[in-house]
Amino acid sequence: MRVQLAASAALALLCTLPAQATVYQFNASLSSANEVGTVSTATATGVATLFYDDLGTASLLDDTYNFSMAVFGLSGGPGGTAATGFHIHGAASVTESGPVRVFLDAPPFSSLNAGSTLLVGGNGVAAPSIAATAPSGTNAGHPAMSFLDMLQGGLAYVNVHTSLNPAGAVRGQLVQVAAVVPEPASLALMLGGLGVLGLTVRRRRR
Repeated sequence: MRVQLAASAALALLCTLPAQATVYQFNASLSSANEVGTVSTATATGVATLFYDDLGTASLLDDTYNFSMAVFGLSGGPGGTAATGFHIHGAASVTESGPVRVFLDAPPFSSLNAGSTLLVGGNGVAAPSIAATAPSGTNAGHPAMSFLDMLQGGLAYVNVHTSLNPAGAVRGQLVQVAAVVPEPASLALMLGGLGVLGLTVRRRRR
């Protein structure tokens, strides 16, 4: 009886949650050594994380992402700022450079850009569509794709610019981590299943 009640409670909880979605995590480590097509004298370093949420739908049009970045030791920009610009570029491999796809230095992103420190954050940002990347001296060219395809293909990078290094001071390729973060619906399913399993084992022992 208690097993049936536990199963019913788990199912009831699942019914109150939104459709199962998947959140993909991408990390970047920024340094001057990663710059392509320019020689950076920057000694700054930084990290960035992007969480991409497919919202549990087949359509890519409603997908969103959260982004955060911290860079320290920047040489600075005009007016006491740490950087003159910071963006997500693509489509480009680690040996290529690509056009700006996301302006991290403009709304809906917020930033603390002062002295030698740059902090950036944005939540629930709509995922853009990525137009074809034209061939150039530093890019072989890439077809049009979704933002998720660009991320999963390892073709997106974060670049921070300063007055001393206008073409790029520090760069980091966004790389998907091995684990995929489950949404609440899948967590509830897992916890409900564990609860039923635990009660079943306890009942058998009696």
